[in-house]
Amino acid sequence: MSDRSDRDTFELRGDPVAIETALTELGPLVWASFIGADRALVRCEAETSPEVSDVLEHYGDVAAQIRTAAYAVIGLVGPRASELLNEVDLTPSGLIIREGRDSFEIVLPADHGPQLWDFLIEAGKPFDLACVGHDALDRLAASRRTGRSA
Repeated sequence: MSDRSDRDTFELRGDPVAIETALTELGPLVWASFIGADRALVRCEAETSPEVSDVLEHYGDVAAQIRTAAYAVIGLVGPRASELLNEVDLTPSGLIIREGRDSFEIVLPADHGPQLWDFLIEAGKPFDLACVGHDALDRLAASRRTGRSA
């Protein structure tokens, strides 16, 4: 488990087709989830945020705002992450975005972050949940891409 506040969060509002088109253009730069018919949350690495902003500016039917400070984001990574998420009830406070195989982000209002963190620490004990830093997660992701040990 890790605090993923190092990444940026955009909130998109507007025509659902235009949002889908924008997300398709952004491709692998972002991961996203619709949170309503005309609303989506988009996550990206902080260093790609300017590029994401530039792309979104070209969509007149989509209003995009950087809302990073409004959300807490907790990353769950590992072979038992999905199992843990299936055991806990995050509704209505948390939105789960699947980042990749065995990799998830839980996005929720910033003021609920500390409570969810503490809850997951307790709920994760049977799953051998451990807290790790960003560097450890980034090295793990790199090792999975290259097939080398971290």
